[in-house]
Amino acid sequence: MLSYQDAAKDSGRLNHGMGKASMMLDFICELERVIGKWPEATSWTLAQIADKTKTGVPQVVDILSDTLDRELEVHETLTQVEAAQVLANLKERMAGELAARQKRLDERREKAIRAYDNTMEKVRVLLAAKNWRSAYKTLGYYVGCNEKDLPEDLLLTLCGECLRLGAKSEANMQELSQWLRKGINACMTTPSAEWTEEAIDFIDAYGQVFVDDSSQRGRKLIENVLETIKDQAAQHNLMTRYDEVVRELRVL
Repeated sequence: MLSYQDAAKDSGRLNHGMGKASMMLDFICELERVIGKWPEATSWTLAQIADKTKTGVPQVVDILSDTLDRELEVHETLTQVEAAQVLANLKERMAGELAARQKRLDERREKAIRAYDNTMEKVRVLLAAKNWRSAYKTLGYYVGCNEKDLPEDLLLTLCGECLRLGAKSEANMQELSQWLRKGINACMTTPSAEWTEEAIDFIDAYGQVFVDDSSQRGRKLIENVLETIKDQAAQHNLMTRYDEVVRELRVL
């Protein structure tokens, strides 16, 4: 029979192994995301890769050294082509785990969508009674609980609705700013012209709420957000639309 200490050690090793596998899956998904933003002619250091994939530097060094079958140092660089090959190798190696992870994500998404229908029915009743504050709180609570499991287009729509209801119920600027950031983050998850334009349109639709803030904090926030997406707008030839929004809001 295992002693309590031996059982605890086994449990610790099991949890460590599960944690390492989960970290690896997170890294693969993050690397796949950043590959789309990685200019082909540019090399990144391992430290940069760690930062962009939100992974610890030692873990990135270990993963890449193992995958490329050579010892790497944190200051060494990888090209986009090399990183793409690493990603392909990791996805092949962990195909089973990735499929199981995707199944779990799909199940969570389906659960979130079912909860969405119930929430929107409650919100409709509250709106009919012109109870803006309760409608805002109900929708905001749902988004806060489910945002990681929602499709980007639905999340963006809900962030916009939370902004609209929040402004109507006189929510403070700190509350409103979180919905602006969440909406922009939903757009920037996928680096494409379509989603960059969605981000610009989102600012156009709700930016005036922040520009009109008497404390000027809202205006500063809009300016910061516009600066954040400027490079993406330029990359996707959307500067005409971007500049149009800047002029309309009279910022920057």
